[in-house]
Amino acid sequence: MPQNNKANHDPGSSREEIHIPDFTEMWKEMYFKTESAWAEAFKEMISTQTFVGFINNSLDQHLSNEKVARQLVDKYMENSPVPSKKDISRVAELVISLEEKIDAVEFQFTQTMVSMADSLLKMADHQAAVKSELTSLRQDLSQIEKKLDSINKRAVPSGKEPGAAKKKTKPAGAGELPENKS
Repeated sequence: MPQNNKANHDPGSSREEIHIPDFTEMWKEMYFKTESAWAEAFKEMISTQTFVGFINNSLDQHLSNEKVARQLVDKYMENSPVPSKKDISRVAELVISLEEKIDAVEFQFTQTMVSMADSLLKMADHQAAVKSELTSLRQDLSQIEKKLDSINKRAVPSGKEPGAAKKKTKPAGAGELPENKS
């Protein structure tokens, strides 16, 4: 048995060295030795009809318990003032539907406003065109009036009015009243 170096140097110590086993190494060794045997045993147990039947019965029992629990929770929530998951999801669906309707109305409103703005712009352009045509017609009418005045002045000698010439040529009849010149 090897002795500790301190024991050699210390003549008064006569202790023996304590050997502590490494449990992790022991565990690993035991695991690797028994792994295949346990795997084969579980594989045989899982593949039996008895185990499959047991699992199916457990599943059926769990599902029936789940169904009863849901029914109880639903009945409790019906009488409770606290909203249930179903209530909240129904409200969420209504909110989403409302948002979609608001989006549709907003889109229609925007389209209507754009259409009205385009119509107003077209009307303003048309009114500007009509205004310029009226201005042009006024200028043309003014020029025509000036030409007519100059033609009338040339046709009638100056100093005589066309109405005065007609009055002199027309004899005073019985039904006419003389003009009152005051």
